[in-house]
Amino acid sequence: MIFDSATLLIVSTLISIVLGGLWFGLSLDRRKVDGLREWGLSLIGAGVGSLLLGLRGVLPEWLSIDLGNALILLCLGYAWVGARRFDGRPVAPWMLLAAPTLWLLLRQLPVLQFQEARILATSVLAPPLMLACAAEFLRSQAEAPGFRRVLAASFALHAGLVLARIPMVLASPEWSTVSALPDGLVVQAILLESILHGVITSFALMVLFLARQERRALAVTTTARDEAEAANRAKSQFLARMSHELRTPLNGVLGLSDMMARHPDLPPHLRGQVEVIGQAGRHLLALVNDVLDIGLVEAGRLTLQQDTVPLRPLLEDALALLRPEAERKNLTLDLDWDPACPEAVLGDARRLRQVLLNLLGNAVKFTPPGGHVRLGLRAEAHDGLLLDVLDNGRGIPGAQRALLFRDFTRLSTLPGEAETEGHGLGLAITAKLVAGMGGMIGVEAGPMGVGSRFWVRLHLSPVALPAPLPASARRRGPARRVLVVDDVTVNRLVVQGLLRGAGHAVLQAESGEAALALLAQQSADLMLIDVQMPGLDGMETTRRIRAAEAMAPSQTRLTIFALTGECGIATHEACLAAGMDGVLVKPVRRETLLTLLEALPAQAAELLPLPDAGS
Repeated sequence: MIFDSATLLIVSTLISIVLGGLWFGLSLDRRKVDGLREWGLSLIGAGVGSLLLGLRGVLPEWLSIDLGNALILLCLGYAWVGARRFDGRPVAPWMLLAAPTLWLLLRQLPVLQFQEARILATSVLAPPLMLACAAEFLRSQAEAPGFRRVLAASFALHAGLVLARIPMVLASPEWSTVSALPDGLVVQAILLESILHGVITSFALMVLFLARQERRALAVTTTARDEAEAANRAKSQFLARMSHELRTPLNGVLGLSDMMARHPDLPPHLRGQVEVIGQAGRHLLALVNDVLDIGLVEAGRLTLQQDTVPLRPLLEDALALLRPEAERKNLTLDLDWDPACPEAVLGDARRLRQVLLNLLGNAVKFTPPGGHVRLGLRAEAHDGLLLDVLDNGRGIPGAQRALLFRDFTRLSTLPGEAETEGHGLGLAITAKLVAGMGGMIGVEAGPMGVGSRFWVRLHLSPVALPAPLPASARRRGPARRVLVVDDVTVNRLVVQGLLRGAGHAVLQAESGEAALALLAQQSADLMLIDVQMPGLDGMETTRRIRAAEAMAPSQTRLTIFALTGECGIATHEACLAAGMDGVLVKPVRRETLLTLLEALPAQAAELLPLPDAGS
């Protein structure tokens, strides 16, 4: 399923306005940090400008084309000014007005009645402003240099994609005077990249803002150290809240890129670009999850599942995930398995995998080319397990070992050594997860003082593996009817696109009231509902459905899952208390939805009379 450019432009507009509003509101509370207000106005204005461009053919050209492009160029100037003010550099009015003024003057030329000429003009005017933003973030390394490089790379990539339009336009055999919004896979790929650009820059700016606040707090006198610690705690809470806010746009980015990548008519070169967008989105999601885990652990709200976990496959899967990066660096990865280890234990597979990947990823990252990384597991007394990751890298100085498991702490690089990527959260999260599982973690020098050895001690009860399911019992479930209830259109469209390709029917409702009215007329096997919606929210809608089922016990019970950007324990418990069967967290994967549908009862839901939505 491919969305038209107008739909993607509307999604981009909504995301820009929401993120811009967040930054503008933050600037009102934190006036001492310069540049935030300009960033907020830049994103809001860019969203309005995109909306005007999307309405070309509906609005007059002077409003949709002339003013729309001028507003976007003005907002790029605002972004440049914001980047300069953030680092205390002077600004001048021409930085804001030069590009939009030149555009409006060029618009008076007869040749700019052609759509291709307008694309050439904006493709020449916009990239210098984007590259200027990239240069501003690279000029200063005052705080969070890694995230500054992320910002610079995002702006440079955006400028490169805009410049790439120039040869495409010049190669066009005919020029058109049509005012309609251009469509096509290339335009859609650029719009998807624009959405991801807005999300990445906002998240990186958030980290810069917090790092700036932390740097200022650490510069005060000794009497202000307690305030710095409070600011650090507030940082974790703020990051956790912002992580929730970023899940909804990420749901759209990852869902749309997945659908585009699956389209059979997508050219190979565009498929590669879409896959890069998806990989970047998944990397950002992993960072959001890491930040959220820190907040959950510090708040004491991290819960651990107790499932049967096959140990050897868990270790082999972790090695398989890191093997491509290891092969790129010509590293050898080995597994040292103790036959005395149990086949399976009772524990949280996801968290154990997270610990393994963080430790292995850290070893692969810091081991030089041609090195060796070994993952080992030993059985100890009283259901004890000793997990260790050994490498032959440059090792860790003793003074730095005690700091490795702190938040946002990274290993110092040696003179002449390239700085490695990372956000300083992986080992801190690993230590907190191990502590949450009642274990211990440590680091020491490797044999003969070469390399490093990270070790984890856990006590996990051994269990027997369940008998494998016979081949005759494995089957894909029948086609299902799924009702998606969400006030955000793109979220409904993403689920529809993910499921229709597998043969499932998808019904949509934009509110709880609409869902009740639809269920009064049609049946469904599964309802996926957002928790926060205007009017009837997901909780109240579920309660009304369960009340109706209680009055008609002969009717088949509707399976209801929350599909939400909130993943806290309180939200999960509230959903179950309202009568839901489970919670799915955005962004949701296609495989997760298909597995859920295959596990549903064979009989579809019958027609169920529901109480009036307004009662």
